[in-house]
Parts: sequence; structure tokens; C-alpha cells
Amino acid sequence: MINSLILIARKELRRVFTDKRLVITSFILPMISIAIIYSIMGIMIGRAEEDIKSHISRVGVNNLPIMIQTMLQTDETIEITQVNIDIDQAEGLLLNGDLEYYISFEEGFEDKILNFQKGDVPLVKGMYSPKHDYSVQANYKLNALMEGYKHIVLASRLGDESYIQVYKMESGEIEIPQESKGIDRGFASMIPLLVSIFIFAGAMGIGIDSIAGEKERGTMASMLITPIDRANIIGGKILSLSVVALISMISSFIGVLISIPFSARIFSSTGSFELSQLAMSGMDLTMFFISMIGLVGMYVTIIAVLSMIANSVKEAGAYITPAYMLVMISGFMNMFGSGDAAGIFDYIPVYNNLINMNRILSGDGSIIKALISLGTSIAVTLAMLLLARKLMEKEKVVFPS
Repeated sequence: MINSLILIARKELRRVFTDKRLVITSFILPMISIAIIYSIMGIMIGRAEEDIKSHISRVGVNNLPIMIQTMLQTDETIEITQVNIDIDQAEGLLLNGDLEYYISFEEGFEDKILNFQKGDVPLVKGMYSPKHDYSVQANYKLNALMEGYKHIVLASRLGDESYIQVYKMESGEIEIPQESKGIDRGFASMIPLLVSIFIFAGAMGIGIDSIAGEKERGTMASMLITPIDRANIIGGKILSLSVVALISMISSFIGVLISIPFSARIFSSTGSFELSQLAMSGMDLTMFFISMIGLVGMYVTIIAVLSMIANSVKEAGAYITPAYMLVMISGFMNMFGSGDAAGIFDYIPVYNNLINMNRILSGDGSIIKALISLGTSIAVTLAMLLLARKLMEKEKVVFPS
């Protein structure tokens, strides 16, 4: 039985690795394209952020007080380009992108500030365009500047700035032991998503062709006349698919690592990342491998079952696409969900593997929870294997009309 299983697996792997086109499209091209795409994304995002930060905001004013004019002029990132314009003019300039911000002060603003009476609060109107990034950034700048002006006025009224402060507060981080530190939290949540998608995508293309494709071409029938048990045939195909999925995932992940110098601002919560952070202890590597293998077993067997049901490659693709969407949704739920997910989530197949990967990378891995996720993964994998075997024994399934 084992020899037959290995024989089928070797035959399938030989078919994949002797086909240069399959090797390029399944292993090399994903790695290169991912590295290029993520690098370009990181570079473009970085340039956009730097451009917005360094941009000199063009501001239009009306009835501008002397003190605020001085504050605006001392800010090198703000330039007053329009003076004493009304709201209607300002709206047109903001809409066309000729102005980034407009601020108008009530007449007699300075007198009302200096001779303040209870309830006599002067009005300041600010306008910006949510359509333009420069304008949104200018809104932040001007609000911060006016907040500073408010503190100056209140301090002068009360006689001392400490009256405004009310209290002092100091916040600090606790010292986390090196073994519990983990990697950057942005990467810790992103990596499980990428690993999950790469495993499924790597198995999907080859899996559809290996099963549904052979049924469609009629080559499956020639295998069935050999003295090899049908269970070994489907088992060998699943085993070879598992190897292909792992290699494809590693290849794609190498592409991500290559792009890190440029794409760190996309994945990292701090905007920077060093490859040395990926170093993990032997126990963490073991737990991560357990979670990853659990995903491989489930994804490959699910793809095999859906490909068995289908009568053609096109039909198999239609069946597998919803499963692929669920895989992506699980990854995004883990990425944007709570980092302290527990309870029932530890027993949900696929999702529990992703949660555990996140925990391991964050320095909070638990061997017990890793084994629980492995147990649920084995249960799903075995159920899919039994279903695939039953389908393989049905003539209507293996010999589509």
C-alpha cells in the first residue's frame, strides 16, 4: 500500500517538476511577481507619504489676526496665498485644488479675545476639501496650530500655563522578556494570512489539473486499469499536492522577504522591519510548523474533493473559488480581529491555525493550543480523505459522462 502511494506521488511530482512551464508558473513566477508588486507598493506608499508631509499647504485667510498670522508665517510647511477672500471664493478654490485650506475669523476677533466677557466667544470658520489629500493634511496642521493658539490665550487669561495643564501623566512600556517579545505586531498578523493564501493558491492550480484535468482528458481512466487500489491513487495525488503546496508557499514567501526593504511600511506597524526578527526558538518553530501542516492537510484534501466532484477544470475552478474566498476571509478576520481570541475560536478549523500562528509570532505561543488546532485539522483532513476515497470508488464520479 505504501509503495503504491509513493509510486503515485512520485509520478505526480515528476509530472510537475519535469514541466518547465509548470515550474515557472507555480514556483518562480509567484516569487518574482510578489517581490516586485510588494516592493512597488511600498515604494509608492513611501513616496506618497513623504510628498504629503513635505508639501507646503496653501492657505486662504479672511480677517487674519496678527498673532495667528505670525504663527502661520513661522511654520515652513504653510503658505498664505489668498488674503481677505470670502467663503464662496474659497469653496471654488478648494474644489479645484488651488487652495488647501481656508480659515476665516469673525470681525473684531482680537478685541473679543482680549476683552473676553462670559459667553462672548468669537467664531472661527475653517474649510478644507476631503477630495484632496493635501487639503486633508492641511486641516490637521491648522487644527493643531489653532489648538496651540488656544492654549496661549488661556494661559494669558489665567496667568500661568499650569492652570490649563490640570495634571501631568507619564506612560511607559513594561519590559517584556526577550523570549516573549515576538516580532512586529503588523507582521505577526500579516504572515498567517500570507502563508494561508500561498498554501491554498499553490495547491489549487496543480490540484485542479491533477484531478479534474485528468478526468476531463480521460487519462484518469488509464490509471484505474492498473493494479493499484483507487484509495492509493487519490492518496498519492493528495500527498504530491501537499509537497507542491509547501514548495509553492515557501517560494512565494521568499518573494515577500525579498520585498521587505521596500514593503516594510505596508506590513509593519512601526514602518520598519529587520529580517533578524523572524528568528524563532525551536519550540516556536515546531508549533508554527504544526499549524502550517494542519492548513496544508485541510486545504489539499478540500481541493481534492471539490476537484473529484467536478467534471472539468472550469467546473472545478467554480467549486473551489468559494472555498478560496473563505480562506481569505479567515485570514483577514485573524489579521484585523482581537489578538486575544480564545474559547470557541480555538476549535474552529483553519481559523484556529491562523490564530496560533499569530500568537507564536507575537511571542505568546502555546503548545496545548497548537495541538488542539492540529487535532481539529487532522479531523477535517481525515474526513475529506474518506470522502475523496468514497468519491473515487463511484463510477459516475471518475467516469463523467
